Amino acid sequence: MRDLLFLAHRIPYPPDKGDKIRSWNFLRHLAQRYRVHLGAFVDDASDFQHLAELQAICADVCLAPLNPLVARIASLRGLVQGVPLSLPYYRDARLMAWSRGVLAREPERVFVFSSPMAQYAEGPVAPGTRRIVDFVDVDSEKWREYAERKALPARLIYAREARALLAYERRIAAAFDASLFVSTAEAELFRQLAPEAASKVTHVDNGVDTAYFSPERTYDNPLPAGGPALVFTGQMDYWPNVDAVAFFAREVLPLIRAQQSDARFVIVGSRPTPEVRALGALPGVVVTGRVPDVRPYLAHAGAAVVPLRIARGVQNKLLEAMAMGRPEVTTTRAHEG
Repeated sequence: MRDLLFLAHRIPYPPDKGDKIRSWNFLRHLAQRYRVHLGAFVDDASDFQHLAELQAICADVCLAPLNPLVARIASLRGLVQGVPLSLPYYRDARLMAWSRGVLAREPERVFVFSSPMAQYAEGPVAPGTRRIVDFVDVDSEKWREYAERKALPARLIYAREARALLAYERRIAAAFDASLFVSTAEAELFRQLAPEAASKVTHVDNGVDTAYFSPERTYDNPLPAGGPALVFTGQMDYWPNVDAVAFFAREVLPLIRAQQSDARFVIVGSRPTPEVRALGALPGVVVTGRVPDVRPYLAHAGAAVVPLRIARGVQNKLLEAMAMGRPEVTTTRAHEG
């Protein structure tokens, strides 16, 4: 079999959040056709227990632990180096040496998942090696949107990251053989931002396992007794999700409860920040933390709500709720993908 270097900013297994679902399905597909060498970061130590699942389909696996606090401090080197903060955030000497070793074997393909991982495959490569980067979303636009909603000095840092990351995204797209995005809208936006690479830009849609997320299955009701539940699912240390649930809990839910006094807002997702946990003290708000399966919560929801004010690409949480036949209420931003 032919060799392929697969680089991801987060371990692709288990596929329990949006980016990991996408990277896992790419990895699983490519492993049927290539001898895959997987390099990835692990930002949740419990995910190391899944190494065997990856070793079962990959020729070799190099996992680098990532401590978010340490990585944030390390990312400040980008201010001195004149590069996006995202690059030193995802820089690891051992993973870099391992990647260079794989590249020295002249793999036929390099698949990069998320733009900061492209630093491990930059520079000259063998003539027969083709490099593909899955940007997923236009991340530089996400940072620009962050800047619009943050106060000083964070606004200045995020605005700088947006500019620096866009310059890096353009450089990678020009150097690599193909650039992928998650939707036609994201691909078209990037073509406008990086016209020099427009001919090499395409998209691969996200999907959902409709046998797994099926309205035909039955589940015990995990919701506490009460009125109709509006359910949000997502990683709860991701700032757009934090912003979304805080906005809905503080500004929208009171209007709903004025008409339906027993309505509840149930926030389902792992690693809730202190701000998210504090929302549980508000009338009608329930914060579950990590759950083994989101499907019972969706199955018994009155509706799925996706009140994202910052959103890029396709929201898997929308696809999953749709597959389970639930009504959905979303912001325009969340629906665009």
